[in-house]
Amino acid sequence: MLNRRDRVLMALNFEEPDMVPISEFDIEIPHIEKLTGERFEGAYSLQSQVSADRKSESRLVELKTKCYRKLGFDILFSDLSAPDEWKPTERPDGSIVDEWGRVLIKDSITKAWLPSRSIFETPEDFEEFLSNPPDPYIPGRTFAVEYTKKLGGDDMALGVFIRDPFAHVWEILTPTTFVRWMYERPELLKRGLDTLTEFNIGILKRLGEIGVDLVVSGGDYCEMKGPMVPVKFFKEAIFPGLRRQVEAAHKQGLTFLKHTDGNVTPLLEYLADIVDGVHSLDPSAGVDIGAVKARYGDRLVLMGNVSVDNLALKDKKDIIQETKECIRSASPGGGHILSSSNSWYTGAKLENCLVMVETGRKFGKYPIRI
Repeated sequence: MLNRRDRVLMALNFEEPDMVPISEFDIEIPHIEKLTGERFEGAYSLQSQVSADRKSESRLVELKTKCYRKLGFDILFSDLSAPDEWKPTERPDGSIVDEWGRVLIKDSITKAWLPSRSIFETPEDFEEFLSNPPDPYIPGRTFAVEYTKKLGGDDMALGVFIRDPFAHVWEILTPTTFVRWMYERPELLKRGLDTLTEFNIGILKRLGEIGVDLVVSGGDYCEMKGPMVPVKFFKEAIFPGLRRQVEAAHKQGLTFLKHTDGNVTPLLEYLADIVDGVHSLDPSAGVDIGAVKARYGDRLVLMGNVSVDNLALKDKKDIIQETKECIRSASPGGGHILSSSNSWYTGAKLENCLVMVETGRKFGKYPIRI
Protein backbone atom coordinates (compact mmCIF):
# COMPACT_ATOMS: atom_id res chain seq x y z
CA MET A 1 0.00 0.00 0.00
CA LEU A 2 1.32 3.46 -0.89
CA ASN A 3 2.06 5.92 1.85
CA ARG A 4 1.06 9.53 1.34
CA ARG A 5 4.48 10.68 0.15
CA ASP A 6 4.63 7.90 -2.46
CA ARG A 7 1.19 8.92 -3.67
CA VAL A 8 2.33 12.51 -4.19
CA LEU A 9 5.58 11.55 -5.92
CA MET A 10 3.68 9.37 -8.39
CA ALA A 11 1.27 12.21 -9.15
CA LEU A 12 4.18 14.61 -9.68
CA ASN A 13 5.61 12.09 -12.15
CA PHE A 14 2.34 11.99 -14.14
CA GLU A 15 1.49 8.51 -12.89
CA GLU A 16 -1.75 7.24 -11.39
CA PRO A 17 -1.29 6.33 -7.71
CA ASP A 18 -3.96 4.57 -5.67
CA MET A 19 -5.91 7.80 -5.28
CA VAL A 20 -5.67 11.51 -6.04
CA PRO A 21 -3.45 13.28 -3.48
CA ILE A 22 -5.16 15.98 -1.42
CA SER A 23 -3.71 18.96 0.42
CA GLU A 24 -3.94 22.73 0.93
CA PHE A 25 -1.21 25.35 0.71
CA ASP A 26 -2.48 26.98 3.87
CA ILE A 27 -5.23 26.75 6.47
CA GLU A 28 -5.82 29.94 8.41
CA ILE A 29 -5.55 29.89 12.19
CA PRO A 30 -9.28 30.00 13.07
CA HIS A 31 -9.86 26.78 11.11
CA ILE A 32 -6.76 25.12 12.56
CA GLU A 33 -8.02 25.93 16.05
CA LYS A 34 -11.41 24.39 15.30
CA LEU A 35 -9.91 21.27 13.75
CA THR A 36 -7.37 20.65 16.50
CA GLY A 37 -9.36 21.95 19.45
CA GLU A 38 -6.33 23.98 20.53
CA ARG A 39 -5.53 27.69 20.65
CA PHE A 40 -2.69 29.56 18.99
CA GLU A 41 -1.77 32.72 20.88
CA GLY A 42 0.83 34.18 18.53
CA ALA A 43 0.70 35.79 15.09
CA TYR A 44 2.25 34.86 11.79
CA SER A 45 2.95 36.26 8.36
CA LEU A 46 2.20 34.37 5.16
CA GLN A 47 5.34 33.28 3.26
CA SER A 48 7.80 34.16 6.06
CA GLN A 49 7.90 34.70 9.79
CA VAL A 50 8.20 38.27 11.00
CA SER A 51 10.48 37.51 13.94
CA ALA A 52 12.66 34.76 15.34
CA ASP A 53 10.17 33.84 18.07
CA ARG A 54 10.94 30.13 17.88
CA LYS A 55 8.52 29.20 20.65
CA SER A 56 5.56 30.68 18.80
CA GLU A 57 6.79 29.40 15.44
CA SER A 58 7.26 25.87 16.80
CA ARG A 59 3.77 25.96 18.26
CA LEU A 60 2.31 26.93 14.88
CA VAL A 61 4.21 24.14 13.10
CA GLU A 62 2.97 21.64 15.68
CA LEU A 63 -0.66 22.73 15.31
CA LYS A 64 -0.47 22.76 11.52
CA THR A 65 1.06 19.28 11.43
CA LYS A 66 -1.60 17.97 13.79
CA CYS A 67 -4.30 19.55 11.64
CA TYR A 68 -2.94 18.16 8.37
CA ARG A 69 -2.59 14.69 9.87
CA LYS A 70 -6.16 14.81 11.18
CA LEU A 71 -7.38 15.72 7.71
CA GLY A 72 -5.30 12.94 6.14
CA PHE A 73 -3.55 15.35 3.79
CA ASP A 74 -0.77 13.98 1.61
CA ILE A 75 1.49 17.07 1.57
CA LEU A 76 2.62 19.07 4.59
CA PHE A 77 3.58 22.62 3.66
CA SER A 78 6.04 24.93 5.38
CA ASP A 79 7.15 28.55 5.10
CA LEU A 80 10.62 29.96 5.54
CA SER A 81 11.69 31.56 8.82
CA ALA A 82 13.24 34.80 9.92
CA PRO A 83 16.96 34.60 10.76
CA ASP A 84 18.03 33.73 14.29
CA GLU A 85 17.71 36.63 16.72
CA TRP A 86 16.02 38.84 14.10
CA LYS A 87 13.26 41.19 15.24
CA PRO A 88 11.06 43.54 13.21
CA THR A 89 11.00 47.28 13.67
CA GLU A 90 7.96 48.26 15.72
CA ARG A 91 6.14 51.45 14.77
CA PRO A 92 4.01 53.74 16.99
CA ASP A 93 0.77 52.78 15.23
CA GLY A 94 1.23 49.08 16.06
CA SER A 95 2.48 48.11 12.62
CA ILE A 96 5.90 46.55 12.07
CA VAL A 97 8.54 46.62 9.33
CA ASP A 98 9.77 43.22 8.24
CA GLU A 99 13.08 42.11 6.80
CA TRP A 100 11.98 43.15 3.30
CA GLY A 101 10.83 46.67 4.07
CA ARG A 102 7.16 45.77 4.08
CA VAL A 103 5.00 47.59 6.61
CA LEU A 104 2.69 44.97 8.13
CA ILE A 105 -0.49 45.35 10.16
CA LYS A 106 -1.97 42.62 12.32
CA ASP A 107 -5.38 41.21 11.47
CA SER A 108 -7.00 40.27 14.77
CA ILE A 109 -9.35 37.70 13.22
CA THR A 110 -6.89 35.63 11.18
CA LYS A 111 -3.92 36.34 13.52
CA ALA A 112 -1.83 37.14 10.46
CA TRP A 113 0.46 40.07 9.69
CA LEU A 114 -0.63 41.56 6.37
CA PRO A 115 1.29 43.99 4.12
CA SER A 116 -0.12 47.50 3.95
CA ARG A 117 2.60 49.80 2.60
CA SER A 118 6.33 50.17 2.01
CA ILE A 119 9.25 52.04 3.57
CA PHE A 120 10.79 52.60 0.12
CA GLU A 121 9.63 56.03 -1.03
CA THR A 122 12.36 56.85 -3.55
CA PRO A 123 14.46 54.87 -6.05
CA GLU A 124 17.49 55.66 -3.89
CA ASP A 125 15.83 53.96 -0.91
CA PHE A 126 15.33 50.78 -2.91
CA GLU A 127 18.82 50.92 -4.40
CA GLU A 128 20.29 51.09 -0.90
CA PHE A 129 18.25 48.03 0.12
CA LEU A 130 19.43 46.10 -2.94
CA SER A 131 23.06 46.89 -2.13
CA ASN A 132 22.77 44.77 1.03
CA PRO A 133 19.78 42.41 0.63
CA PRO A 134 18.72 39.64 3.03
CA ASP A 135 21.05 36.64 3.12
CA PRO A 136 19.54 33.23 2.20
CA TYR A 137 22.32 31.39 4.03
CA ILE A 138 22.03 33.15 7.38
CA PRO A 139 21.32 30.75 10.29
CA GLY A 140 17.68 30.17 11.13
CA ARG A 141 16.23 30.71 7.69
CA THR A 142 15.02 27.11 7.41
CA PHE A 143 14.04 26.59 11.06
CA ALA A 144 10.35 25.95 10.31
CA VAL A 145 11.16 23.74 7.31
CA GLU A 146 13.45 21.50 9.35
CA TYR A 147 11.00 21.27 12.24
CA THR A 148 8.13 20.52 9.86
CA LYS A 149 10.16 17.74 8.27
CA LYS A 150 10.92 16.29 11.69
CA LEU A 151 7.26 16.25 12.72
CA GLY A 152 5.96 15.14 9.32
CA GLY A 153 8.25 12.16 9.07
CA ASP A 154 8.65 10.14 5.91
CA ASP A 155 5.01 9.27 5.23
CA MET A 156 3.96 12.76 4.07
CA ALA A 157 5.47 14.75 1.22
CA LEU A 158 7.06 18.04 2.26
CA GLY A 159 6.41 21.23 0.30
CA VAL A 160 7.93 24.64 0.97
CA PHE A 161 6.89 28.12 -0.12
CA ILE A 162 9.33 30.53 -1.60
CA ARG A 163 8.27 34.03 -2.61
CA ASP A 164 8.12 34.75 -6.33
CA PRO A 165 10.45 37.69 -7.11
CA PHE A 166 7.83 39.52 -9.17
CA ALA A 167 5.19 39.24 -6.47
CA HIS A 168 7.70 40.06 -3.78
CA VAL A 169 9.01 43.23 -5.44
CA TRP A 170 5.43 44.19 -6.33
CA GLU A 171 4.54 43.86 -2.65
CA ILE A 172 7.73 45.45 -1.30
CA LEU A 173 7.25 48.58 -3.42
CA THR A 174 3.41 48.51 -3.56
CA PRO A 175 1.64 48.02 -6.90
CA THR A 176 1.43 51.74 -7.70
CA THR A 177 5.17 52.28 -7.38
CA PHE A 178 5.97 49.06 -9.23
CA VAL A 179 3.88 50.00 -12.27
CA ARG A 180 5.25 53.55 -12.34
CA TRP A 181 8.85 52.36 -12.12
CA MET A 182 8.19 49.69 -14.73
CA TYR A 183 8.12 52.56 -17.21
CA GLU A 184 10.29 55.14 -15.45
CA ARG A 185 12.92 52.88 -13.82
CA PRO A 186 12.82 49.52 -15.63
CA GLU A 187 16.49 48.72 -14.96
CA LEU A 188 16.01 49.27 -11.23
CA LEU A 189 13.03 46.93 -11.20
CA LYS A 190 15.00 44.30 -13.12
CA ARG A 191 17.82 44.64 -10.61
CA GLY A 192 15.31 44.02 -7.85
CA LEU A 193 13.95 40.95 -9.62
CA ASP A 194 17.46 39.62 -10.19
CA THR A 195 18.40 40.19 -6.54
CA LEU A 196 15.41 38.26 -5.25
CA THR A 197 16.00 35.54 -7.84
CA GLU A 198 19.50 35.06 -6.44
CA PHE A 199 18.05 34.93 -2.93
CA ASN A 200 15.66 32.16 -4.00
CA ILE A 201 18.43 30.19 -5.72
CA GLY A 202 20.32 30.21 -2.43
CA ILE A 203 17.20 29.04 -0.58
CA LEU A 204 16.65 26.24 -3.10
CA LYS A 205 20.14 24.91 -2.42
CA ARG A 206 19.36 24.76 1.27
CA LEU A 207 16.00 23.07 0.68
CA GLY A 208 17.71 20.41 -1.42
CA GLU A 209 20.07 19.67 1.46
CA ILE A 210 17.14 19.27 3.86
CA GLY A 211 15.33 16.85 1.56
CA VAL A 212 12.21 18.74 0.53
CA ASP A 213 9.99 17.15 -2.16
CA LEU A 214 8.52 20.20 -3.87
CA VAL A 215 8.66 23.97 -3.77
CA VAL A 216 5.89 26.41 -4.52
CA SER A 217 6.60 29.87 -5.88
CA GLY A 218 3.94 31.90 -4.13
CA GLY A 219 2.61 35.22 -5.36
CA ASP A 220 0.20 36.17 -8.10
CA TYR A 221 0.96 36.88 -11.75
CA CYS A 222 -2.66 37.55 -12.71
CA GLU A 223 -5.93 39.08 -11.64
CA MET A 224 -9.46 38.38 -12.86
CA LYS A 225 -8.98 39.80 -16.36
CA GLY A 226 -5.51 38.43 -17.03
CA PRO A 227 -1.81 39.15 -16.34
CA MET A 228 -1.07 42.00 -13.93
CA VAL A 229 1.55 43.53 -16.24
CA PRO A 230 2.06 43.22 -20.02
CA VAL A 231 3.05 39.77 -21.26
CA LYS A 232 6.10 41.40 -22.86
CA PHE A 233 7.37 42.35 -19.38
CA PHE A 234 6.91 38.76 -18.22
CA LYS A 235 8.92 37.48 -21.17
CA GLU A 236 11.71 40.03 -20.79
CA ALA A 237 12.01 40.55 -17.04
CA ILE A 238 10.20 37.79 -15.11
CA PHE A 239 10.40 34.48 -16.96
CA PRO A 240 14.23 34.41 -17.35
CA GLY A 241 14.58 34.56 -13.55
CA LEU A 242 11.80 32.02 -13.09
CA ARG A 243 13.63 29.64 -15.41
CA ARG A 244 16.83 30.05 -13.41
CA GLN A 245 14.98 29.17 -10.21
CA VAL A 246 13.45 26.08 -11.78
CA GLU A 247 16.85 24.94 -13.04
CA ALA A 248 18.28 25.44 -9.55
CA ALA A 249 15.40 23.43 -8.07
CA HIS A 250 15.96 20.58 -10.52
CA LYS A 251 19.64 20.44 -9.60
CA GLN A 252 18.48 19.72 -6.06
CA GLY A 253 15.93 17.12 -7.16
CA LEU A 254 12.98 19.38 -6.33
CA THR A 255 9.70 19.71 -8.22
CA PHE A 256 8.77 23.35 -8.85
CA LEU A 257 5.15 24.56 -8.88
CA LYS A 258 3.99 28.10 -9.62
CA HIS A 259 1.00 29.52 -7.79
CA THR A 260 -1.08 32.35 -9.14
CA ASP A 261 -4.66 33.42 -8.73
CA GLY A 262 -6.52 35.11 -11.55
CA ASN A 263 -6.82 34.33 -15.24
CA VAL A 264 -3.49 32.64 -15.99
CA THR A 265 -4.59 31.35 -19.40
CA PRO A 266 -2.53 33.88 -21.44
CA LEU A 267 0.64 32.78 -19.60
CA LEU A 268 0.18 29.01 -19.61
CA GLU A 269 1.99 28.40 -22.89
CA TYR A 270 5.08 30.06 -21.41
CA LEU A 271 4.79 28.46 -17.97
CA ALA A 272 4.46 25.01 -19.54
CA ASP A 273 7.98 25.47 -20.93
CA ILE A 274 9.43 26.55 -17.59
CA VAL A 275 7.77 25.14 -14.46
CA ASP A 276 6.70 21.63 -13.46
CA GLY A 277 3.20 22.54 -12.41
CA VAL A 278 0.69 25.27 -11.60
CA HIS A 279 -1.66 25.87 -8.71
CA SER A 280 -4.95 27.70 -8.43
CA LEU A 281 -6.26 27.53 -12.00
CA ASP A 282 -8.73 29.99 -10.63
CA PRO A 283 -12.29 29.03 -11.64
CA SER A 284 -13.59 32.39 -10.43
CA ALA A 285 -11.43 33.98 -13.15
CA GLY A 286 -12.77 31.62 -15.80
CA VAL A 287 -9.93 29.09 -15.87
CA ASP A 288 -11.25 25.67 -16.94
CA ILE A 289 -9.08 22.95 -15.39
CA GLY A 290 -10.40 20.42 -17.90
CA ALA A 291 -9.28 22.57 -20.83
CA VAL A 292 -5.88 23.08 -19.19
CA LYS A 293 -5.59 19.33 -18.63
CA ALA A 294 -6.43 18.60 -22.26
CA ARG A 295 -3.78 21.00 -23.58
CA TYR A 296 -1.02 20.83 -20.98
CA GLY A 297 -1.76 17.73 -18.93
CA ASP A 298 1.37 15.90 -20.09
CA ARG A 299 3.61 18.88 -19.25
CA LEU A 300 2.11 20.55 -16.19
CA VAL A 301 1.11 19.02 -12.87
CA LEU A 302 -2.19 20.65 -11.93
CA MET A 303 -3.10 21.52 -8.35
CA GLY A 304 -6.60 22.78 -7.65
CA ASN A 305 -9.19 23.93 -8.30
CA VAL A 306 -12.35 23.85 -6.15
CA SER A 307 -13.41 27.49 -5.95
CA VAL A 308 -12.61 29.25 -2.68
CA ASP A 309 -15.48 31.61 -3.44
CA ASN A 310 -17.84 28.65 -3.55
CA LEU A 311 -16.36 27.20 -0.37
CA ALA A 312 -17.44 30.45 1.29
CA LEU A 313 -20.79 30.98 -0.37
CA LYS A 314 -22.35 27.73 -1.55
CA ASP A 315 -23.90 24.66 0.06
CA LYS A 316 -22.30 21.27 0.67
CA LYS A 317 -24.16 19.65 -2.21
CA ASP A 318 -22.70 22.23 -4.60
CA ILE A 319 -19.18 21.56 -3.31
CA ILE A 320 -19.66 17.82 -3.74
CA GLN A 321 -20.64 18.30 -7.36
CA GLU A 322 -17.83 20.77 -8.04
CA THR A 323 -15.23 18.47 -6.47
CA LYS A 324 -16.44 15.51 -8.50
CA GLU A 325 -16.23 17.57 -11.69
CA CYS A 326 -12.72 18.71 -10.80
CA ILE A 327 -11.59 15.10 -10.33
CA ARG A 328 -13.32 13.96 -13.51
CA SER A 329 -11.66 16.71 -15.52
CA ALA A 330 -8.14 16.76 -14.07
CA SER A 331 -7.30 13.47 -12.37
CA PRO A 332 -7.29 10.79 -15.12
CA GLY A 333 -3.74 9.90 -16.10
CA GLY A 334 -2.23 11.33 -12.90
CA GLY A 335 -0.57 14.70 -12.58
CA HIS A 336 -3.32 16.15 -10.38
CA ILE A 337 -3.39 17.15 -6.71
CA LEU A 338 -6.82 18.07 -5.39
CA SER A 339 -7.10 21.32 -3.44
CA SER A 340 -9.07 24.51 -3.30
CA SER A 341 -8.20 27.27 -5.76
CA ASN A 342 -6.26 29.07 -3.04
CA SER A 343 -6.39 28.03 0.63
CA TRP A 344 -8.80 27.51 3.48
CA TYR A 345 -9.14 31.14 4.46
CA THR A 346 -11.21 32.23 7.43
CA GLY A 347 -14.25 33.19 5.36
CA ALA A 348 -14.61 29.70 3.87
CA LYS A 349 -17.19 27.45 5.51
CA LEU A 350 -15.29 24.70 7.29
CA GLU A 351 -18.05 22.20 6.58
CA ASN A 352 -17.60 22.87 2.86
CA CYS A 353 -13.84 22.40 3.11
CA LEU A 354 -14.31 19.08 4.88
CA VAL A 355 -16.86 17.82 2.37
CA MET A 356 -14.41 18.63 -0.43
CA VAL A 357 -11.87 16.32 1.24
CA GLU A 358 -14.48 13.63 1.87
CA THR A 359 -15.62 13.76 -1.75
CA GLY A 360 -12.03 13.62 -2.96
CA ARG A 361 -11.39 10.44 -1.03
CA LYS A 362 -14.62 8.83 -2.18
CA PHE A 363 -14.37 9.61 -5.89
CA GLY A 364 -10.62 10.11 -6.32
CA LYS A 365 -9.71 6.43 -6.36
CA TYR A 366 -7.91 5.21 -9.46
CA PRO A 367 -9.00 4.33 -12.01
CA ILE A 368 -11.32 7.37 -12.00
CA ARG A 369 -14.90 6.23 -12.68
CA ILE A 370 -16.99 9.36 -12.23
